[in-house]
Amino acid sequence: MKYAMGSILLLCLTLSAQAQPDPERRDERMRAFRVAIFTEVLRLTPEEAQGFWPIYNEYLENREKAIEALRPQKQLDAMSDSEVEEAIKRHFEMRQRELDLEKELFQKLRRVLPARKIARLPLAERSFRERLVERLQQAREHRQERLQRRN
Repeated sequence: MKYAMGSILLLCLTLSAQAQPDPERRDERMRAFRVAIFTEVLRLTPEEAQGFWPIYNEYLENREKAIEALRPQKQLDAMSDSEVEEAIKRHFEMRQRELDLEKELFQKLRRVLPARKIARLPLAERSFRERLVERLQQAREHRQERLQRRN
């Protein structure tokens, strides 16, 4: 499920990248949107946010590196049977690495957040993804409406 949501998020980011020519601006807006959603869902105080974001950003960076390092280099149909077996092993290694990173994240967050807020983190992540998808769909609809008005 997590892997599928990551794929959806990657697709959304790709679509967003096509819609916005400046990647830095897009990344900045994405970070600001994430901060707003997480702050709302986790009910972070300014002091908690100051401790939370460096830890969470490090987690995201490490997770992305792990995913990228274990991503298959070829399409499934272009692989030999032994390469497919290796890709399956890498998939499980990636899932285990993600789990290890999550455990590490929760241990670090225990120093800066109460357990109740840490327990809400999956809800914040899901809410962020869902609202991001909604926002991207709305942007696509607005673009289509503008194009239709021009024609």
